[in-house]
Amino acid sequence: MTIYARSFRTASWLLNNSALKVTLFSKSNCGLCEDASNVMGKVLKSSPHVDYSVVKIDDPKNQEWWEKYCCDVPVLHIERPTNEEPLVKVFHRLEEKDVLAKIKGTS
Repeated sequence: MTIYARSFRTASWLLNNSALKVTLFSKSNCGLCEDASNVMGKVLKSSPHVDYSVVKIDDPKNQEWWEKYCCDVPVLHIERPTNEEPLVKVFHRLEEKDVLAKIKGTS
């Protein structure tokens, strides 16, 4: 029989991030959006328990987001419903270390 033990810190982090929702808002033919997508690919390897989605704002069904972020993409939303700061936004250039810190709630 194998017993797996997690440290309190790891268990606490998993509990806090189980409800973590991360959304990348991007559009077609956007170099910064492509860079952001690559950064998120790396981030997700380190944080696989994140509910991640991409919203293409130039899709006609996403008109609301087009009006909000037309000239600001890429935009990353990090939503943590149990945190004092429920929505963190990162605009334009995403840095892997910065995004990881925000996901972990350390920045």
